[in-house]
Amino acid sequence: MNFYETTFYGLLSYCFVYISSILTTNIFHFSLKFYNIYMPIWIIFWAFVFGIICIRTLNDNEIYHGFIVGLYFAVLSIILDILYILFIHYIDISTYLTRISYFYIFYPIIMTGLGYLANFEVQLK
Repeated sequence: MNFYETTFYGLLSYCFVYISSILTTNIFHFSLKFYNIYMPIWIIFWAFVFGIICIRTLNDNEIYHGFIVGLYFAVLSIILDILYILFIHYIDISTYLTRISYFYIFYPIIMTGLGYLANFEVQLK
């Protein structure tokens, strides 16, 4: 998997997580409490979707590459969040660091797990 493809999927994942969490939060009412409930669910869902897409193309060493891609997605999402906070939505950066940024740990965990599962040859009978 090349750098540009990984970056594209990372940006797409970030956009889908952001749009999905905002839409489901606005359905009920916006508060940080509800945002903290829906954001991890969407990160987990989109990490599985894009993890399967990214790891499916790998031929060897899937665990290592899954961890690297997951770490890259997490770092890319944190950078995009910080840019969003600085230029568009001015919230306290300490609130972000203590409440939202730790959700991105799901990316490396899920993608490493998917890489581990990709090592098995499963035959369904």
